[in-house]
Amino acid sequence: MYLLDYHVHTKRCGHAKGEDRQYIEAAIGKGFKEIGFSDHIPRFYEADQGKRLSERGMLRADLDDYVDSIIKLKSAYPEISVKLGLEVDVAPGWEEKFIQLIAPYPWDYLMGAVHFISEWDYGYVAYYQEHTPAEILEAYFNQVATAAETKLFDILAHIDLPRRFFPKPDGMKMDELYRNLAVRLGQAKAIVELNTYGIRSSKLGDVGVFPEAELLKLSRYHGVKVTLGSDAHSPGEVGADFDRATGLLTTVGYDRIVSFTQRQASLVEWI
Repeated sequence: MYLLDYHVHTKRCGHAKGEDRQYIEAAIGKGFKEIGFSDHIPRFYEADQGKRLSERGMLRADLDDYVDSIIKLKSAYPEISVKLGLEVDVAPGWEEKFIQLIAPYPWDYLMGAVHFISEWDYGYVAYYQEHTPAEILEAYFNQVATAAETKLFDILAHIDLPRRFFPKPDGMKMDELYRNLAVRLGQAKAIVELNTYGIRSSKLGDVGVFPEAELLKLSRYHGVKVTLGSDAHSPGEVGADFDRATGLLTTVGYDRIVSFTQRQASLVEWI
């Protein structure tokens, strides 16, 4: 079985713990072929006056250390393929600033992540108490699809993250939102991650893998490819709940996942 975990954080982001090497050793212990670090990008955007800002992300002063550490660990652990990635906040209007920030470094992949709707508030998506779940999901999915269409990102993270905080609306509206998102992702030739964070870290209990089966089935139908990520914030979470993720891959019919090297994608059989 060929397994990889492309969504691993480090203590630099301020809400994870453990040493970089401990994450790698955890992946080796579980028999993984690849591990990809994708810590939160330093905040490169600024909110309008009076808006909240997400406090997630490493300090700009830590970025060089992050890159240097992962590059050294690539050589230190030849028994596993160590990848250098970055989780990048999707912040419309700030693309030039983001491009300047990441340009000097040899990334293996960039993971675009929607954590807020900039038109409403630069705080975390859970703060949007003045909007209904349907409104939040519609705005969120539109921003995910738009991020795919920019071609700035190699992978899209947790594409239905609001399920972590808000009950999913029932009925035709949800079907329409899923269908529209899957169509746009397919047209953009997007790659999404199966992210297991919702199983162990949700305000609503176990909400399962992001994206859920219904959305993943539609995405596969429209040609969207996938990779895997635990969203680990400690070494023990590397590969967490991947039995659920691989079960979903099997159910939906994915026999290959995407691997990255120097931002070049390749398909590997995981079974």
